Amino acid sequence: MRRSSPVLFVAVLSLTAGRLLGQQISDLEPERPVALEDARPVSYRAFSGSADWTYNARKDSRDDYGPGFSLLYGALRRLEVGASVRYVTSPSSNANRGISSGDIRLHVLYGLATEGPSLPALAVRLGVEFPTGLDSKGTDLHAGLLATHSFDIIRLHVNGLWTHLGDAGARERKDRWEAIAGIDWTVGKHGRTDTLLVADADIRTNPLVGGKGILSVEGGVRQRIGSQTLLFFGAGSSLFGEKDRVKVRLRAGVSHIF
Repeated sequence: MRRSSPVLFVAVLSLTAGRLLGQQISDLEPERPVALEDARPVSYRAFSGSADWTYNARKDSRDDYGPGFSLLYGALRRLEVGASVRYVTSPSSNANRGISSGDIRLHVLYGLATEGPSLPALAVRLGVEFPTGLDSKGTDLHAGLLATHSFDIIRLHVNGLWTHLGDAGARERKDRWEAIAGIDWTVGKHGRTDTLLVADADIRTNPLVGGKGILSVEGGVRQRIGSQTLLFFGAGSSLFGEKDRVKVRLRAGVSHIF
């Protein structure tokens, strides 16, 4: 019996490590690499830092690009706190599209319910965006309800989001709504979970009063390159809704879990 103890310990350790690594690659954060987010906060006392570069090729040829950064922390069990910031060229034009350049966004994500055999995981997301960037106006409020349900290697996600602008222009909507539906699935041989594919469809209200709703589709991949480091790549397009819509959006970045 004593001889089998080390073998049993190694087996349990391997299974536990596999679950933890699988969870890391499956923790979906907005823009890492698509808009979709899952209903699972980061693990208790874990840090996750990310950086990316995004390029938007627009229909009117006024392309924009820039970096984005985020930091997440598992403050309590089932409670995630985080901060993010994104910079883009043409900040004045992007401000009219509802895209900030340099605004600091803080959020909390709380897991309302863990996933069961027939019930999805549920989480609520609350955030505040401060006008620290270029051409920024007021302080914006964000709220969302997230749901995730698993089917073997496939997970389905639904996000419902609301934004309230603290200072809206005469032609801007003060309250904006967004709905995202998507899917992710692991790809790998022999039970490995080093690669995660993700895709979503995103429909949201136009930032301008009287503007048509905006529909976007995206796809991407998260690839583990180390025990705690992930690379992610994404691409998407806005199908209709804006005269200067994004024909192609490309994003590449890296995440590291501490």
